[in-house]
Amino acid sequence: MTQRAILAEDDNGDWTGRYGGEGWSVTADSRGGALERLRSKLESLLDDEDRHARIITLGEQTAAGDHTEEGFDAQFISREAYEDRMIDTMETYLDQD
Repeated sequence: MTQRAILAEDDNGDWTGRYGGEGWSVTADSRGGALERLRSKLESLLDDEDRHARIITLGEQTAAGDHTEEGFDAQFISREAYEDRMIDTMETYLDQD
C-alpha cells in the first residue's frame, strides 16, 4: 500500500496538503510548511487503531479493484515479496542509524 502526499496552492498563496486515503487535510503558508504539518499529523496517528483498520480495509478494496483514489494505491503481493520488502526496509532503516 502506498499513500502519496497531494499538495495544492490556492489563489492566496496558501498550501493545502493531504494524503490519499485520509479524510483530513492541513494548510500552511508554504509548500514546506504543508509538508511538515502533514508529517506531524501522520505521526500523531501512528497508534490510532481505528485508522489502521480503516486503511487496511481501504487497501484491500483498492487491491481488489473496488476503490480508486488519487494518492492511494495498493496491490496484493506474495509472502516472499512481502518478506523481501520488509528486509529491504529494515536494512534501510538500520543504515540510517
